[in-house]
Amino acid sequence: MDDELVVALRKSRENFFARVARGQSPLDGVMSPLTRMLIERFGADGVDMTSAWSFTPTDWICPSCGRTKADIVRLNSKQRLMCRLVEHHDHMKDLVEREFKLACKAQDVVVADERAKRFADRASQMVSAYDNTIVCDDCNGADAMAKSAANTHKNFSYSPQEIRQFVRPRPNQPHEIDGDEARRIWKSQTETFALRLKIVKRIAMIAATDAHWHQEIPRMQRAEEVYKNAESIASYNYAPGAHYELAGDKCRPLSDVFDQWRRVVQPKPGSGPSDKDIEYVAKVTSTKFWSRVPDDWCCVTCKRSKRETVRKSKKDWTFLLSDPDFYDQPSGYPKQRVIACGECGALATNLGKEASLTAGISSDQNYGRYLTISELASIVRPQAYGRHNVDNERVDQLMESLVTRVRMLNGVLD
Repeated sequence: MDDELVVALRKSRENFFARVARGQSPLDGVMSPLTRMLIERFGADGVDMTSAWSFTPTDWICPSCGRTKADIVRLNSKQRLMCRLVEHHDHMKDLVEREFKLACKAQDVVVADERAKRFADRASQMVSAYDNTIVCDDCNGADAMAKSAANTHKNFSYSPQEIRQFVRPRPNQPHEIDGDEARRIWKSQTETFALRLKIVKRIAMIAATDAHWHQEIPRMQRAEEVYKNAESIASYNYAPGAHYELAGDKCRPLSDVFDQWRRVVQPKPGSGPSDKDIEYVAKVTSTKFWSRVPDDWCCVTCKRSKRETVRKSKKDWTFLLSDPDFYDQPSGYPKQRVIACGECGALATNLGKEASLTAGISSDQNYGRYLTISELASIVRPQAYGRHNVDNERVDQLMESLVTRVRMLNGVLD
């Protein structure tokens, strides 16, 4: 490897670790301010940290027990600070794999192949009760304790939401569990779990007898890979978004052309959603976002009410939220996180991206960090039940200072 490249890579790594050590990264680590503070508080002789802990921010909260990292840590028998988060998963995928193996070997001749196994893996997602989730090590252990207390099927596992119902968390201590609650949950899931077991066996048999219907396409022929490859090549050449111009202006998405995304006037929406539409949004199409904020919530930037934020998509009414990191003017760092409506989140991304491209900075996934909340609020021209319009004159006035900020935060000096 070229010596200059080695030096550049080493410098990039040093800068990466330095940002974590200064608390300027969305990641954690043994060198972060939080870890150093906790080591001192507990008088630890070292750190026992999992990768999942370092891959999550310092303000991460366990989705099951609700504890912060500061409340999760404790000393182990070697006086090392345990900073342990793990991936909690449904065992159904493992069961599908085992059943597939058994069904294959039960045939006179094994007729299944790698495609059949991949079909079984893909189908296993259908019978999984929840997505793989990062939880604290204590919550993962509480799952095993609850299964024992409730005498569940060996392949059953509690979801993160169900763990939340029976754990009794305490700061910096292992969990206690409510065995009665664990048994109640298992009883309510028994019939559904039996149905899932039947589906597992059926999937395994379909795959093992090579009766599956999935027809694979070579990876680089898949549409999503074609798009990703073109985007990657453009970014590698420090021209993010330029690949859309290869087929002419008419093929370029507006959001990838420096400022044209905000020159389009969004039409005024028609009538708003009915009460039944709102109920459907709350219970079916946007449950996660709807339940996240109270009924009297309003967007911090556009000031629209919860109901006014509901917007008609191509097929139905939807309610979206966004929680980007905004630039915190007093501290000079992008640490101010708020809950905004989805439209304001998209606006922050598009404006930050325009400033980034104007500054000549390559692709960044956290464009909102270049704006303050007040700056975003000053350019929004909100519409109830619809998309925002933009005060382009105000954006033009802001752009020079935004570009300067982008370059500063990315360490690019004139």
